[in-house]
Amino acid sequence: MQRVLGRSKMLVQQVKNGDAKGALGDVRSWVWSENQYCGLSRTFADDFTPAPANVKLHAEPLDDALAAKVFDFDGLGERDATYLERRKRIWDAGFDGGFVAMAGDEPAYLQWLIPPRQNKQVADYFGPLFPLDDHTLTVEGAWIPPKFRKEKVMGEGLSLVTEAAAAASPEADRARCFPELANKGAVKGSASGGYVIDTVRTDTWRLGRRTVTFTPTTAEAVGY
Repeated sequence: MQRVLGRSKMLVQQVKNGDAKGALGDVRSWVWSENQYCGLSRTFADDFTPAPANVKLHAEPLDDALAAKVFDFDGLGERDATYLERRKRIWDAGFDGGFVAMAGDEPAYLQWLIPPRQNKQVADYFGPLFPLDDHTLTVEGAWIPPKFRKEKVMGEGLSLVTEAAAAASPEADRARCFPELANKGAVKGSASGGYVIDTVRTDTWRLGRRTVTFTPTTAEAVGY
């Protein structure tokens, strides 16, 4: 029920943001669709040095003061406003593990690495999208403000916030994310943050019913 209400609120917000076409596409996908997502994980014990961004970055935990900067909708187009609204909903839902890679005092990269203690909330909010366990951080909600999209911030930004989240969650020994398999930018961007392809998730919708399966794989097997 919570996920149904959440999807309904998301659709309403999309329409308010002027993205009625996107909302219609989401409804169609829930009726009949099949999509694949690339599972990548990073093991904290493994050393990794990312390529540097074009701007100097440092990681900070997301708090109320920083959220006021991150969730700034001024000047955003319809699509970006919809994406940022979805991230704000994660913040409003009370998930821990939000971190921001900052360029000076400006947010350049947002990411949640939700700790295992919130696995039940993850399952309630996102549905069966993650193979949850007691030692893995759930990576969700990436956002790069338009100003920083040509500054190559994802690799170093993701690496920095992953390391900060690992230090804040000693019970975890790895983190896992699931970008769309066909989104080469997101998959390669995750890999540039030290994440390794190991799984394919297949989401199947049939008349509002979802089936999720996880299949082990390699980068070569999925064309990366």
